[in-house]
Amino acid sequence: MMLAGFDRRDLGMLSNLFRMTLGDRYLGSALGLIWAVLSPLMLMCIFTFVFTVVFPGRLPGRPGSLPYVIWLLSGYGPWLAISEGLSAATTSVVGNAGVVKNIAFKSELLPMVGALMGLVPLVVAFAIILILQVVSGEMPGPGYLALPLIVALHILFVSGLGLFLGALNVFVRDTALALPNVLTVLLFASPIFYPLSSYPDFVRPVLQFNPFYVIAECYRTAVVDGAMPSLWMICYLAVVGAAAVWAGLWWFRRLKSFFDTRL
Repeated sequence: MMLAGFDRRDLGMLSNLFRMTLGDRYLGSALGLIWAVLSPLMLMCIFTFVFTVVFPGRLPGRPGSLPYVIWLLSGYGPWLAISEGLSAATTSVVGNAGVVKNIAFKSELLPMVGALMGLVPLVVAFAIILILQVVSGEMPGPGYLALPLIVALHILFVSGLGLFLGALNVFVRDTALALPNVLTVLLFASPIFYPLSSYPDFVRPVLQFNPFYVIAECYRTAVVDGAMPSLWMICYLAVVGAAAVWAGLWWFRRLKSFFDTRL
C-alpha cells in the first residue's frame, strides 16, 4: 500500500536510518548516547533556574515553584524537540551527501529522520516531568493517553517543515546558519515561557494560531492539566501538519533531481 509515495519498506528504512543517525551523532565520544540525555537536560536546568530563581514565576492558584517548573518544562520540552528536529532535518541532505549521490533510495526520508531526532529531548523532558509529578504528589491524569496522537501530529508538522528546509539548504547553505537565530526569535515570540494571557490583547488572536504554541499547549493540557486537548487544536494541527508534509514533499521532489549538481 502506497501513501504519499511511501510503502512499508520505506518505514523499515526510516527506522534503520534513525538508529544509524542517532548512533553516528555520538560515535567516538566518551559518554556516547548519554549525551543525548545530558544535552537537553542541561538546557532545561538552565531555563528552569532562570525562570524560578532569577525571574521567579508562579502559576495562579498553585503555590510553590514546582508546579511552575512542571508547566515550564511541559512547554519547553516540546520546543526543544521542535528545534532539534528542524535543525537535524535542515542539514540532513547536505550531511549525507555521499549517501544521496551514491545510493538509490528515497532521500525524502532523511529530513523525516531529522524530525524524529527531536523525540530524544522530548522523552527526556517528559521523564523529568513524570518524576516531578510523582514527587509533588500528583498522579498522571488521563490526558497522558493523548500523548501518542500529539507526538504524531508534532512529528508530521516538523517533517513537513524539515522537507522544505532540507531541500533549500542544498542550494542555500545559509539556511542552516540562519535557522538557530530564527528559532530563538520564534521561541520568545511564542507563548512558551509565558502564558498566552501575558501577551497584549491585540496579538493573542494571532498567537493562538501559531502552530508552535498549539503544539506546546496540547502537551501542557495533556500533561499538566491531565485533560484531553481541545478538539479544535487537534484538528488544526492535523490540517496544518498534512498541508506542511504535502507542500514539503512537493518542494523536495521538485528539487531532488538537481541535488547532484550542488552536493
